[in-house]
Amino acid sequence: MGASALVDGLITLSPEQEVYEVGDELTLSLNLPSSNTYLGNEIDFYGDTRDKSPLLYFYFEELFKDNEVNVIVGKRGKYNNWYYMDYDDQTGIYELEVKIILEKVTTYAFHSGASLNIIGKENCNRYFLDTSIVWQGIPWVEFTVEE
Repeated sequence: MGASALVDGLITLSPEQEVYEVGDELTLSLNLPSSNTYLGNEIDFYGDTRDKSPLLYFYFEELFKDNEVNVIVGKRGKYNNWYYMDYDDQTGIYELEVKIILEKVTTYAFHSGASLNIIGKENCNRYFLDTSIVWQGIPWVEFTVEE
C-alpha cells in the first residue's frame, strides 16, 4: 500500500525579501497535519505508518552548505539537504523548523522542490509528497545576501 502526490507550497521560508545582509536569519518550516486529504481521500499518515520522523529532502543544498544551520524542531539527516521531521502526539502534526543564519555574500537562485517520505515499518505502507517553498507565487527562490 502506498501513494504519492504533488502539493506545492507546504514549506515556508521567511521572512521573504529580495535582499538580506550577512547575519540575517531565515526560518524554514513545514507543519503537516497527519490527517489530511493531500492524496485525495482522508488519510492519517501517522495512523497508517507509525512513522514519527519522516525524511524530508530538498532538491537544493546551496542554502544549507555555506550558512549556519540550527534545527529547532526535527533533526538533521545524513546530508546537508536531508532533515527528519518530528511527529507531535498532542497536535497530530509533523513539524520541522530550521533557522538559517546567512553567512555568505552571494546571490541565491534555485528551484525549491522537496520530497517527503513517510514510510511504515510493516505492510509496505508508504506515502510520498512532493512539495516546495512557494516564493513570490512560484516554486523558485531568488535573493541576494550583501555585506
